[in-house]
Amino acid sequence: MDRTYLEGRKSFLSDIRAKMDEGLYDDAITLAEERLKLFPGDMDACLAIASCQSEMDRPVEAGEVVEQWHDIMREQSRVYEVLGDAYNRKEMTKEAIDAYMRFAALNTDPLASGRVSEKIASLQGISTKDEDGDADMPTDFHTVTLARLYAKQGHFKMAGDVLDRILESDPGNVEAVKYAKHVRRLMEKGWGPVIDELERWLNGLQKKRGQ
Repeated sequence: MDRTYLEGRKSFLSDIRAKMDEGLYDDAITLAEERLKLFPGDMDACLAIASCQSEMDRPVEAGEVVEQWHDIMREQSRVYEVLGDAYNRKEMTKEAIDAYMRFAALNTDPLASGRVSEKIASLQGISTKDEDGDADMPTDFHTVTLARLYAKQGHFKMAGDVLDRILESDPGNVEAVKYAKHVRRLMEKGWGPVIDELERWLNGLQKKRGQ
């Protein structure tokens, strides 16, 4: 990665922290918008604007920025599928699955997520279709890992269905019970993983303020 970009990022985050500490949210937004002119789609700048809008009690505006950032991340997530394909060709199964899972965490497009889900299933030796070409996911593939994959893709209903199947056969599965509650919370939030990312970014910024 370009050293100039990394140095500029460090300076940008420092300036953003200082302005937010002083409550100068409009100035912080202006600074972030200037960075977006230099680096269109910059994650730090988008999240800085959303965080400032949130601090200024402007949830609608913050939500619009988060949605824009989500669109950017979905477009950029393609790199993880390409990386997964490269690992797959080298028969590096674990690394390929990890890359595909990263793609799934960022891209909620139904066609793309379905395509990558099939790649993951194939690497795990599982067929996703029956002889007639219809979806036919075997019961033993209904694991919490699959539920996490669907939830990361934004398919909360599908994740819930998987967890229901798990709990039907194993009501005492503590991990499934716990994750089912998490999925319900994500469904209530609507934005799910995107909101989680915003919270992680803001929490990291706040921790650095205290250093």
